[in-house]
Amino acid sequence: MRWLIVLLTTLGLALSASGVRAADRAGAADQDSLAALVDLLAEKGVITAAERESLINRITEAEAKKKAEAEAAREAAKKPKYPTMKTKVRLETRFSTVQEDADQPFFGNRDDRTGGDGFAVRRARLYFTGKIRPNLGYKIQYKSDWGAKNADLHVAQLEYRGWKFADLIVGQQQTTFGYEIATSDAYLLCIDRAAVSDFLPPDKDIGVMLKGKRPLPGGLRYDLYLGNGSGKYAGNPNDGYLWVARLKAQPTDQLHLAAAAFSNADTDFSPYQSRFLKKNGDPYGLLPAYKAASVDEHAWEADAQWSNGRSTLWAEYIRSRIEPDAGAGVTADGYYVYLCHSLPYAGRTDKLETVLGYQKFDPNTAVTDKYDLTAYVLGLNYHLTHSRYGKNRCQEMLRFNYVWNREAVGAVKNNKFIVQYQTWF
Repeated sequence: MRWLIVLLTTLGLALSASGVRAADRAGAADQDSLAALVDLLAEKGVITAAERESLINRITEAEAKKKAEAEAAREAAKKPKYPTMKTKVRLETRFSTVQEDADQPFFGNRDDRTGGDGFAVRRARLYFTGKIRPNLGYKIQYKSDWGAKNADLHVAQLEYRGWKFADLIVGQQQTTFGYEIATSDAYLLCIDRAAVSDFLPPDKDIGVMLKGKRPLPGGLRYDLYLGNGSGKYAGNPNDGYLWVARLKAQPTDQLHLAAAAFSNADTDFSPYQSRFLKKNGDPYGLLPAYKAASVDEHAWEADAQWSNGRSTLWAEYIRSRIEPDAGAGVTADGYYVYLCHSLPYAGRTDKLETVLGYQKFDPNTAVTDKYDLTAYVLGLNYHLTHSRYGKNRCQEMLRFNYVWNREAVGAVKNNKFIVQYQTWF
């Protein structure tokens, strides 16, 4: 009979503990209640001291097991299930107007051309990012610029981050030459890039990149890139490849410095060829050499960025040598300097920015012509949400730019006013 009482009592304790948990009571309280009842049974002589000790041990073991299982379940819930995927969209809509949009040189944007200004969807981007495994990620980006009817694949890369010394990125990606060209449009200080950034650096290409994680002597960091050198979607027409090397330093918390060089032998493509020469009527007669994949391009650049959380300064100089196998070569260069400063507005200093910009571009230093550009930019940026310096920076912005363009020869009235809205979602 005593064992029947013990059995019924234990069953009652278990049901009582279950009810306590159902009422969201802590496990520790359950354990204390059960132990107290076991002590009561021992005190009344229903169970022996040895039986009491055995029951207390079983209660403790059961609670410890349940606690370990709950902790394991919580840890498992924290771990992502692979593959993972996040999607994001960025839109930039704009209105621009040019004084007289006739007979003006093309300096990098559609609204430089006759009939190209007015309202436009400047950029539409669709991003897919995630991880296939803990150390293997990916990034896919589709784009439609200037209202193009069909979106095209802009970026498609795999990112291996399992090495301690460097990350490995493979696929169609942004090369590592230059600062402004490699910075997302969403984070630019001015609405548009400087002409030198649009025309001289290699842009998207297909290849492999190493991004160093361990600093070199002197605290330097490095990026190395090897690719086809023929731009997006294209294979390599010969045995010449695009090589890019970039060194980066951070002397202080506020100052970043970098220098880079690239070489692209026997190439059939470059931004200088596709964006400048083609859209300006091949003023230097180099397109046939590009078509024959018989042009060598070599360039170097230096850039600096400084910011104190209120003011930001960017500067960059690029110099490129374009050498066809036959005929005269061309040296092109240019630079820009931007200053962005936050203004007090509505009791805050991170919403409203004024921007001053100055740039020069010379596509052929041997001649002086209408393509030699000097431009001045006065801008205003308003961050509708967040700010430039926070974690979720530049999420929603309204921008205003007025651009004064000055050509060295045959100047035209092509000053430009731009209003642009950008948002992420």
